[in-house]
Amino acid sequence: MAITQAGTSKHSITWHGFKTRSLPKVPSWIESLGRAGHAAKGVVYFVVGFLAFKLAIGAGGEISGSREAIKEIGQQPFGRILLGIVAIGLIGYTAWRWTQAAKDTEGAGNEPKGICKRIGYAVSGIAYLSLGCFAGSRALGFGSGSEGSSGAFLLESTWGRVVLGIAGVVTIGVAGYFVYKAYLASFMTKYRLAEMSETARKTALNAGRIGLGTRAVAFAIIGGFIVASAYRGTSDGEIAGMSDALAMIASQSYGKVLLGITGFGLMCYAVHMFLMARFRRFNVE
Repeated sequence: MAITQAGTSKHSITWHGFKTRSLPKVPSWIESLGRAGHAAKGVVYFVVGFLAFKLAIGAGGEISGSREAIKEIGQQPFGRILLGIVAIGLIGYTAWRWTQAAKDTEGAGNEPKGICKRIGYAVSGIAYLSLGCFAGSRALGFGSGSEGSSGAFLLESTWGRVVLGIAGVVTIGVAGYFVYKAYLASFMTKYRLAEMSETARKTALNAGRIGLGTRAVAFAIIGGFIVASAYRGTSDGEIAGMSDALAMIASQSYGKVLLGITGFGLMCYAVHMFLMARFRRFNVE
């Protein structure tokens, strides 16, 4: 067990070269938002991955994206209550992401690289705000109407397609960043390593790497679809999402095997989120 003690702080152990990094101080309410948000995000990814994995092994299931996962949660016993909890968590995650961007809770700094990271946090928050509002509307019984793609209007103009193309390229870039992050396992420095068991640390490392690698594949496919949509348009006016990426994976040779692996990877990412909800370090004032 490669653990060394580096000082007297309870946060200062080193495990396999990973050490909990110092972070700017934040109010306690930010910690509550962050933990609830990570857990809610984990629930959504687990449902998406579980449904894909079930389909791959012939036990039912379906190819779904985040919104289909929200609908699936709503169909369970006490579904509207569960959706309400998920909605609160996702909106909390949005608030956490925006706080990360505004208050620089990750210590990214004001250099160009840090600014790009903080803009990424803010954009991520917008995406999860949309998903949280969708979950909330289903919880309140307002989700039965038609649901078009939120970005479909961009296909109606040249400038809109340019913006969409840029978004696709950025999405592919994010996929590359996920690969880099999985390789370095930099997420391990966010954990309170001293408070985790050896099993929890190993699970966090492996689940994080597998989960981020799987997301990288999905984001690369989604980004490619978005760029293609910007260039050629689409027959139905819809912008690609996670369900489209999973459908493409399933259509390949040995598609069910690949879909099963992808579903497992997305469930690993969910485990990564659950562990972040439990063990992530927040430097509370």
